[in-house]
Amino acid sequence: MIDFIVTLLLASTIMVGLMGLGVALTMPFHGALIRLRANYNPKAIGLEGAENRVGPTLTSLFGTLRRVKRLEGWYGLYKGAYPMLAFTTLISVASVIFVGGSSTRGARGTYAVPESGGVQMALFTIVLTVISLPMTIIVNRAIITPYKLPNSARKSLSILLSTSELARPWTLYLTPGLLLASALHSLCVTFLARTMRTLFLGPPVAADVWNDVAWWRWVLFSLWQAVAAGWLSPLEVIATRLSVQPNQGGAMGGAAPDHSEGETPEGVEYCGTDEDVIGLRPTDDSYTGLVDCGRKLIEEEGWQSLYRGWWWTLLGNVAAVFA
Repeated sequence: MIDFIVTLLLASTIMVGLMGLGVALTMPFHGALIRLRANYNPKAIGLEGAENRVGPTLTSLFGTLRRVKRLEGWYGLYKGAYPMLAFTTLISVASVIFVGGSSTRGARGTYAVPESGGVQMALFTIVLTVISLPMTIIVNRAIITPYKLPNSARKSLSILLSTSELARPWTLYLTPGLLLASALHSLCVTFLARTMRTLFLGPPVAADVWNDVAWWRWVLFSLWQAVAAGWLSPLEVIATRLSVQPNQGGAMGGAAPDHSEGETPEGVEYCGTDEDVIGLRPTDDSYTGLVDCGRKLIEEEGWQSLYRGWWWTLLGNVAAVFA
């Protein structure tokens, strides 16, 4: 019994350590991706009809990385690392319990399809959505907040969540459109991805039998995974926008702070300079749902805004072919 407990603790320590390493390596890129997608950069008509942009104009992942480093330093590159580690740990544990496999999105940013079906996959999709929604809100707001979060979960949440959300945490699930976006995304990377994998590569088999699958089947499945980024990227952009706005009216802590008087929450330091890394949509003109968010993104910022960071999603999808 003692040997079992020691082995379990050792395995758990190694798992958490590996996930921590994965988060450490990918967090700057993930943080930059969230900022790039969350940045509100509407069109405006300037002098002589020239088209201008309102707010920071971010056009690339690496350009966003440089801006974060310049304005907030190394600390800014790793904002959100702690909740992200907690998120990946929860997903990994749920994956082992329900499907006995890897999570749909690992620390390396790849989409791995669990080799289970039926009831297990249904339960996993539900659990994935239930866990992902509040954790996505917390992680994304931790990344974009202009404040240095204190070493206290309670105090950090008071900065990241609105007064209404703190008083009634379940209302996070009522954030307009976010639950639908998360559910659709989960369905795409579980049921749909697994169905297409079976269609192209056949039913799940032992690892040493995969070599018998024709090369052209691997090519077709890789192409499918690449094409899937066409609908996964807009879902991720929309989910990012919806996650950083309050689900009800009123002031929001970390997602949309009011700098009009230069005030910061009591005992909390402002991160970096007086220049914000990204712009955010005014809280008095929030998105009202998934469709409304997509429509306004296209009307105000152009259809290209739905594909910010698309190549990151594409690479993750294709890498999952061989996961």
